[in-house]
Amino acid sequence: MKGKLYGIGTGPGDPELLTIKAVKTIQKCGVVATPKSNSEGGAAFGIVEEYLEGKKRIECFFSMDRDINKRKEARLKAAGEIIGILDTGEDVGFVTLGDPTTYSTYMYVHMIVANAGYETEIIPGVTSFSAAAAAFGIALCEDQQILSIIPGRHTVDIGQALEFPGNKVLMKSGANLDNVLEMLKERGLSANTKIASRVAMDGQRLYESIEEYEASPQKEYFTLAIVKENA
Repeated sequence: MKGKLYGIGTGPGDPELLTIKAVKTIQKCGVVATPKSNSEGGAAFGIVEEYLEGKKRIECFFSMDRDINKRKEARLKAAGEIIGILDTGEDVGFVTLGDPTTYSTYMYVHMIVANAGYETEIIPGVTSFSAAAAAFGIALCEDQQILSIIPGRHTVDIGQALEFPGNKVLMKSGANLDNVLEMLKERGLSANTKIASRVAMDGQRLYESIEEYEASPQKEYFTLAIVKENA
C-alpha cells in the first residue's frame, strides 16, 4: 500500500498559529519534508520542530534561479524523493510557510505527485497577509470591497495591477519592493499603505506608512504591504 502526501500550512511564523488539524497531521506522518531555498531556509521547520521527535526528516531544495528549467528540475527531484518514500508505504507531511495554496512552491510538487497517481491532501494554514491585517487591527475587505493579491516581482505589470479597484495585498516583492513603494507614493497612497515585516515571527515590525518604513534601517525578505482603498 502506498503512502499519502499531505501539504501542511504552518501559518506565517508563530507556532501558536498552527491549526489543530496541521498538528495532528504532522503527528501521524512518519516522514516530514521541509522546503529549503535561499529565501525561506528553515523557517517552516522551526515552526513545527517540537512535533518532529522520532520522525524522519527530508529537506527538499527548490531553486530560485531565473531559469525556469532549473526550477522545474528542482521540483521534479523533490517530487521524486517524496514518491520514493510514498512507495514504501510511509505518509509524508510536507510543511510550508503560510498556506499551501497561496504562492507556495509546494503546489508544484503536489501536482507532480498527484498526477503520478498518488493520494494527496492539503491542510490549509493562516496566510501572512491575514496575520498582518490582524496585527494592524484592520479589515482586509468589508461590505462590497474587492481584495486583490498581487505579487510585486519585476515580471508583473505592477502599474496596471495598482489601478485595480478595492484593497490590495502586495507580497513576494523581494528586491523590487522599493520600486513598488515608489509607484504607490506617486499615486498618493503612502498614508493608505501599511507594511509588515516578519509578521508573526521573531522581530516582527509594523509600519503605518511608506515613509515610516523607509526611515527604518532594517529591511527584511519577509515583508508585505496592505494598501487600503481611498474612502
